[in-house]
Parts: sequence; structure tokens; C-alpha cells
Amino acid sequence: MPEKRIVPFLLLLLLSCPICAKSIKCVDSKGVTHYGDTIPPECANRSIVELDDKGLPVKENPATMTPEERRAMEEEVRKEAGEAQQELELKRRDKALLGTYTNETEIDMAKSRNLQQLNLALANVEAKLKTAKEKLSQDNAQAESFPRRNQPVPADLQARIQSSKKEVADLEVERVQKEQDLAAMTQKFDADKARYRELTQKKPAQ
Repeated sequence: MPEKRIVPFLLLLLLSCPICAKSIKCVDSKGVTHYGDTIPPECANRSIVELDDKGLPVKENPATMTPEERRAMEEEVRKEAGEAQQELELKRRDKALLGTYTNETEIDMAKSRNLQQLNLALANVEAKLKTAKEKLSQDNAQAESFPRRNQPVPADLQARIQSSKKEVADLEVERVQKEQDLAAMTQKFDADKARYRELTQKKPAQ
């Protein structure tokens, strides 16, 4: 594609982006313009132009850059690209937060509903775990009685004990996960409430 068609198209993309990261531009030996956050092989030993967030040139780096200078410039461009993406994500989350709640009370109510569901799920896991442990304890007690009578532990009892051990272990893992979910949910709603208060410039109640 000729350069005169490439440049307007890419500039249109840059100008239409709500938050565009800093990028670089170079023209290779064939006259083809390249854009991005890294220097392509085609632009080796060619001058590099740094563009601002609107696609306008802000700095031109000579073709005689050392490898260290080129790497430093690419790293700066990638860093600013990451920062721009984080800013875009923060604005998206802020918009969603303000569009979801009209006051802090609604955040507290949503937090209460979600925590209630997680607490019920945790209680269910803990009940299953208690039952599984009791069953394992009974099977172990039964298995211990056989050696005292100089009898081998039946194979089906041994299999049942192994199955119970696995069930207990799995439920222990699930309980820890539910507890972590509770902590994460609490932290999320607390952070949302603090951010909502910050966005709406409200002060904590005295």
C-alpha cells in the first residue's frame, strides 16, 4: 500500500483513540512508514520520530543512535503505553461505578447481599467438612479394631478411608477458597465505596 494511503489511515486511528499511548514512527529504505512501540528491523539505522498521544511528532532521534539508546527509547514508549492503558481502565471503572450506584448506601446494600451469599456458601462447605471428618473418624476407629483382633483391615474399609481423606482434603481447600473470596469481596466493596466517595467529593460521616 502506498505511503500516502498508509499515513492518513494510521493518523486517523491515532486521533480517534480516546487515550492513545506514546508511539514511534519511522520510514524504511523503501519509503514505507511504520508505527508502534518498538523499532522494526526495516528501520535499522534510520531516524526515529517520537509521537505524542495525539499522533503529533515531539522528538526526532537520529539514525546514529546506539543500541542502548534505542532500547531506552523503546522502553520509555512501552512504559507510557502501559500507563495510558491503566488510565483508560481506571476511567472505564469510574464510569461503571458512577453508573451503578447513586449513593454510598446502595454500595453497602450490594456488599451485604454478596457477603451473605458467600457466607452461606462457606457455611455449607463447613457443614460438609464436619460430616466428612466425622465419617473419617468413625472409619479410622473401625479400622483400628481389626489389628487388635489380629485381623486384616477389609479392603472396602481401606478404600472408604482413602476416599474420606480425599473428601476432607478437597473440602479444606474449598473452605480456604471461600474464605479468600469473602476477604476479596469485602476489599472490593470497601475500595468501591472509597473511590465513589472520592469521585463524588463526599466526606465520611462524622
